[in-house]
Amino acid sequence: MGRDEPASLIGVDWGSSSLRAWLIGAGGAVLARSESAAGVATIADGRFLDAFEALCGEWLLREPTLPVIACGMVGSRDGWREAGRVRTPAGLDALAQRLAAFDDLAGRPFRVVPGLVARGEIDSPDLMRGGETQVFGALRGRDGMFVLPGTHCRWVEVRDRRIVAFRTYMTGEIYSLMCRRSTLARMCGDPDDSPDHQAEALRAFDEGVDHAGAQPGSLTHLLFTARTEALLGGLAAHQVPAYLSGLLIGTEVRDASSWSSRDLVPTVVARTGLSARYARAMHRLGLRGRVADGDSAAAGLAAIARAAALL
Repeated sequence: MGRDEPASLIGVDWGSSSLRAWLIGAGGAVLARSESAAGVATIADGRFLDAFEALCGEWLLREPTLPVIACGMVGSRDGWREAGRVRTPAGLDALAQRLAAFDDLAGRPFRVVPGLVARGEIDSPDLMRGGETQVFGALRGRDGMFVLPGTHCRWVEVRDRRIVAFRTYMTGEIYSLMCRRSTLARMCGDPDDSPDHQAEALRAFDEGVDHAGAQPGSLTHLLFTARTEALLGGLAAHQVPAYLSGLLIGTEVRDASSWSSRDLVPTVVARTGLSARYARAMHRLGLRGRVADGDSAAAGLAAIARAAALL
């Protein structure tokens, strides 16, 4: 395991497209980690237990009764079983008190963190599963604004160590649809590892961010410019996806900067590629920001487990 601390918990972040797990010690340290592409959307015939045991089988063989705490889409209507939701404002204690027990499904102590629901500015509900755990893992002070990129990106406001509001953007999903299913799909190519292609793709991303920042209300028009630029030679195939990414992330950052509180510096919580893109877009649009550890879900799961006396 690499540490002398005994294993006390398995933490699981089970999203739509991936499954990540950590072996966690009594003090909250990560002793080992594992990952697979067995996201909730890929599970056929309800074989969630098989996917979980395939990923964590080695740990479970050593300690079959090790408790598990999970977050994410595993507790959604499309997951293993619905885990319910907590209304904002909500802190660690509120989440710990509403953990759902999946013990009968997993054959061992298995708790799932509830999702969160908030009311937006137009009085429509906003939902989140998994992001709340990342936020509490990344939280270092009492207040903060956290940016959680992914298929659906969320900007989450924390006050007095409670999540008080959040706003969701379908940025990642729209990007995927545009690159794979739209009329632009056949124009999209990936840059190779050559410095020239990488630099050209980065310039296209910056151009997309700048255009979105200058015309934040014109996204549907700006998306069409990706087609015209590709047709007329302004963008090479390896630049089109980067330009689209810049348009979408730039539009999101511009809108979120007007929604979010100015006194809170945004912290991006994501894996390296996405966090770098968001940080770059923020910088170009004049928004201060910083990047946190993309594995903050493990720390958040440990904190919630401790509040629930599981750890």
